[in-house]
Amino acid sequence: MKHKAPAQRADTRWTDADTQHLRDSLDTLSVPLDERAFGLVVRWATLLKQWNRTFNLLGNSNSAELIDEHLLDSLVVLPALQKLLPNTREPLFDIGTGAGFPGILLAIAQPERPIYLVEPVGKKVAFLRQSVLTLGLTNATVLAGKIEELDALLSHSSPGPLSGMNRGRNAAGSKGSSGDTGVGIADSANVTDDTGDDTCDMAGARSTASPARQSGSTCDASLPRHFICRAFTALGHFAELCQPYMSERSLALAMKAARLPQEQEGLPATITMAAVETLPTRDGRIQRYLAVLKLRHDANRITQAGADDATAGDRYASSPGASNTPSNQHPLISSAEPDRRRFS
Repeated sequence: MKHKAPAQRADTRWTDADTQHLRDSLDTLSVPLDERAFGLVVRWATLLKQWNRTFNLLGNSNSAELIDEHLLDSLVVLPALQKLLPNTREPLFDIGTGAGFPGILLAIAQPERPIYLVEPVGKKVAFLRQSVLTLGLTNATVLAGKIEELDALLSHSSPGPLSGMNRGRNAAGSKGSSGDTGVGIADSANVTDDTGDDTCDMAGARSTASPARQSGSTCDASLPRHFICRAFTALGHFAELCQPYMSERSLALAMKAARLPQEQEGLPATITMAAVETLPTRDGRIQRYLAVLKLRHDANRITQAGADDATAGDRYASSPGASNTPSNQHPLISSAEPDRRRFS
């Protein structure tokens, strides 16, 4: 009878050589991180390796893979983010953040920006809460659920800073307990802007709502809400999920690899690709992009007349001489088949 070989346990060590490799790589990629932020990234990487051994958050990743495939791949978005979203009071929602990529790293690098970490998987939610607590990320809030439930998740998140280990409720509505053993004790961290407001009313961010402050809201609803994802879902599906919560000034940012031109064809008619940022990689043969999505200025009309638009589109597609190029394809993206190799 054959016996299964025991599964190899993930390495939990983080060495000085790993720290130097991360620092050198950030310098090579021109990613700006001050010493405070760099120290927190190293601390978080150490915590992640410890949790990964028990909870398999990333699979059997060694330090080099963690740095190259996850930490760097998330941090390279920072220069583009600083350019696209210069107002750091505007909140950013990381959809399907998983173990915290890129949301935790963005919360470290931009401590003044409210960051919401949206994740439905229990073990990852527990790790995110512990990360927020351990690193003292007072600008980060963990929302335990899916983006489709965003209104409900936000309505259950606790305003104000944590005054103690067991204070408040998490974003799924469950109460803290003094019996917690370090997992899940950071049920919510406050998200504040310069006005002292702590929670955001998503009703004010919907594309069909007035940009004015909504009654009962504790957050300036005139501030646009932005969204980001990495390795989450197809571009069109991401756009569809974000659209109900977007205003005309909102951006949805998708970190993508070589198949971006093909995925672009799946965008809904109400969303346009406003720009494409090329992200730096350590291997020049690997292609990484940041797709910048916005609501079309006539999104409401398109939504109301969707059936008519679809019919007209079918007629156009079947007419002689009709172009096969999607009408919303950004000129920065080539329609040629790109290199399919993923970041590694």
